[in-house]
Amino acid sequence: MSEERTRLSSTTSLCPTCLERIPGSYEARNDAVYLTRSCPDHGTTSRRVWESLDHWRWSRQFGPETGAIDDGRSDDGDAPRDTNCCSSGGSDGRDLRVDGHHACLAVVEITQECNLSCSYCFASSGPGGRQLPFAEVVDLLDTVRSEAGTRPIQFSGGEPTVHDELPGLVERAREMGFEHVEVNTNGIKLANQEGYTKRLVDAGVTAIYLQFDGVERETYESIRKVDLLDIKHEAIEACRDAGLSVILVPTVVPGTNDDEMGDIVRFALDNHDVVQSINFQPVAHFGRFEKNEGRFSLDEAARRIADQIDGLESQDFLPVPCCSSYCQMSTAVLPNGEGGVVPLTGILDLDSWDTLSGLVDEADWMELLAGTTVGHETVEIASSCCGFKIPDSGPVLPITLTGFMDADAADVHRLENCCISVPTPDGDLVPFCGYNMTTEDGQYALRNRHDWGGRDAVGANGSVESTDATGFDDASTRIDGADDDGW
Repeated sequence: MSEERTRLSSTTSLCPTCLERIPGSYEARNDAVYLTRSCPDHGTTSRRVWESLDHWRWSRQFGPETGAIDDGRSDDGDAPRDTNCCSSGGSDGRDLRVDGHHACLAVVEITQECNLSCSYCFASSGPGGRQLPFAEVVDLLDTVRSEAGTRPIQFSGGEPTVHDELPGLVERAREMGFEHVEVNTNGIKLANQEGYTKRLVDAGVTAIYLQFDGVERETYESIRKVDLLDIKHEAIEACRDAGLSVILVPTVVPGTNDDEMGDIVRFALDNHDVVQSINFQPVAHFGRFEKNEGRFSLDEAARRIADQIDGLESQDFLPVPCCSSYCQMSTAVLPNGEGGVVPLTGILDLDSWDTLSGLVDEADWMELLAGTTVGHETVEIASSCCGFKIPDSGPVLPITLTGFMDADAADVHRLENCCISVPTPDGDLVPFCGYNMTTEDGQYALRNRHDWGGRDAVGANGSVESTDATGFDDASTRIDGADDDGW
């Protein structure tokens, strides 16, 4: 008996084998949503991208998606149209760009080197990678400023704290007018080098984007190949002592730490004086990854976290309006005093959400999701215009789910609407997911497009495949105690 399929909408996709642009369509099957596409060279592929058809339809109300609607008919009632009309030109995914006016956050990679060699890493980083000279990083910052203005930026890598000039780069970014400067870090140097966190604060860092995968030692041993639990706690204490806000960033791997999502929320609420927000990232299969057992969609992540927290429902996570209904979802919660939470998004209807979304500038959304003072003030002003007030009964914790796009879910229209950008040596801003997307055999689409010196494949140019679990000869020495110079 053949499986019943209902075509929902058309798009332009990418072949997961060669990343050439090809027509694609979203289909409903057995109450789930699949992306199907056919490449003339590599045949037809179909991947499940959303677990619940009902949730897919519900989510669509909140985002900028256009074109065919759910019943397989277009808005004018005709049969679905092929929307292969991408504006960026070219035939594959290697020429995608982000409009500067739409770049909410710029991720500035300053090194390929890392002091870990994790099981999952979009950049395929490890010990021995290339570090960008100071002047090259400043050129990237110039690209962000000229293309998008002084939007929020995040220094990333690799592990940015292994770059000796990170504090100086932060200072230069602040001198250039960037007011919100995050550092994306595993926290090892913050924990091990006394005074380093304060040095970052003095340089102008406004938040630490901390890799924080769970509350169990086994979680880190699986995802990071070494027990980092104590390091995470020590890094948070260093940030608390320095007065530096922390965003917890768990990579969520089904069967490994998806059952810890509720505990991470409770940990954040218990440490609300320093933990400002959480950005859960269901694992995406690009760069280096241990296994691919199918896409971990945002609706399923929302369902699992709601199952672990009293008072929270999956539809309390509302799509973030500046990208796509299917890229980011967010809520904000208050503790209810009984071990559960009160989600603030529960007081919004669709009309109120539309009004609030229109009042918050795209550049402020990252501030809001990061839980910064600026973001809190922005949402307070906007919410008062919508007729409701944020309660003052306790710490408000923003929680975001970010579903990065791998080749299994490649949608060119969503990539062109991406609000997370990466500046390149060519002077372009490219979508983060496009920059990190890899083919099924591990070839990157954009990282070394014009011989920039980046990796062109997983395991190339500094990615360590044959080290011990941490990438160090003496892992216990390196993790438990830094040398005089730190990392």
